[in-house]
Amino acid sequence: MLVSLIGVTSLVLLVAGSFSYRAGLQEAGELFDAKLAHSSRVLMSLVDEPLAELADHPGDPIMVSVWHGKAEGVGQALAFPSGHAYETKLAFQVRDTQGRLLLRSDSGPAQSLGPLEPGYADVRIDGEQWRTFTLSSPAGYWYQSGELSGIREELAEDIAFGTLLPLLLALPLLALFVWLAVEWGSRSLRRVSDAVESRSPDRLEPIQLERVPREIQGIVKAVNGLLKRLDKALSRERRFTADAAHELRTPLAAIKVHSYNLRQAPCESERGQSQQQLDASIHRMERLVGQLLALSRVEGGAVTTMRQAVDLAAIAQRQYSDHATLAAAQGKRLTLEAESVSVLGDELALEALVRNLLDNAVHYAPPNGSVMVRLACESDSAVLLVEDSGPGIPVEARERVFERFHRELGTGVEGGGLGLSIVAQTLQLHGGSIELDESPELGGLRVRTILPAI
Repeated sequence: MLVSLIGVTSLVLLVAGSFSYRAGLQEAGELFDAKLAHSSRVLMSLVDEPLAELADHPGDPIMVSVWHGKAEGVGQALAFPSGHAYETKLAFQVRDTQGRLLLRSDSGPAQSLGPLEPGYADVRIDGEQWRTFTLSSPAGYWYQSGELSGIREELAEDIAFGTLLPLLLALPLLALFVWLAVEWGSRSLRRVSDAVESRSPDRLEPIQLERVPREIQGIVKAVNGLLKRLDKALSRERRFTADAAHELRTPLAAIKVHSYNLRQAPCESERGQSQQQLDASIHRMERLVGQLLALSRVEGGAVTTMRQAVDLAAIAQRQYSDHATLAAAQGKRLTLEAESVSVLGDELALEALVRNLLDNAVHYAPPNGSVMVRLACESDSAVLLVEDSGPGIPVEARERVFERFHRELGTGVEGGGLGLSIVAQTLQLHGGSIELDESPELGGLRVRTILPAI
């Protein structure tokens, strides 16, 4: 930023100085031309009448001495008692109607300073360039004044350079002030960066905005938002890790016990019983691990970036096919009524949602019980109903069952307490809702989930 500011400022000043220099040259030239014309008029007003008397007695032209001095310096030193350094060594001539020279200055040549016609002219005399002005009086005399172009240009350049010099002198000062301003303005940036750099990884509280400049408050607010989300994510991961470690401890201990009993069983019947208990513990462990992975994926927000049109009826049909055999093996009846309806979301997450609802329903339905699944489209919404003939959930406990690892006592059914938590998290990420009440047909629990249809 510093290099850009100084570079752009320098470029603008140089361009402005170039225009100023050219304008100064033009203005100085115009002033010198005006002085030439003024000198001719003054000369005409002074000598026009006396020359009328000399015209009848022609002779050698009258020679007038002019100042030939030279002065140098700056400021007040340019002006001195006998003149000024910017005087342009004026030369003049007066000629009659026949072009005879009547009067001239000793600062110019004897030959004509230009053609005898009114106006300005650029002529070359004795190898030198002159700028001249010719004026005709009412009496018919020609008055000519001239200046050497080299001297005019030198003086004009001095004047123009005088207008350019302040800009050139201001450039380094301006660069210094820009550098100081940027340094002063960037102190707050360094303060914010130092505050972030000095933080330990576990300090995720927001950065204070009291002394943050307005220009970077948006960035600091965005960083604070990121810190807040990161703090939530880390807290969620720590809580999830602690809960998972706690929940896995019991099934692992049961597997170890059943494995030990299997090795130490004295007879075939006890070994068979221990084997069954070991298989059941492994199955529970497998189910718990699968639910933990699904919960981690849903809580981590991975589904929010993978939205697509999903056929919810196809998911319900697949899960029905997977659970029908298991339900039949346990003597339970599973039915499905599904209309074709699609939603916008993550297919894997929605698959986990339907699977957990059916898992819970089949799991809690008693032997010879029933589970009924219905999918319909109602008012631009996909409504999924899962009902079972199990013990249901008391009204006062229907909020608690959505908590992770919560298991309602007295049901006589083992579980990890994650199914409805996964369902609730998935619905929240998909803009859906869930309702728990009593099934009017089967007497157990009825779960009503609602998702926006497309």
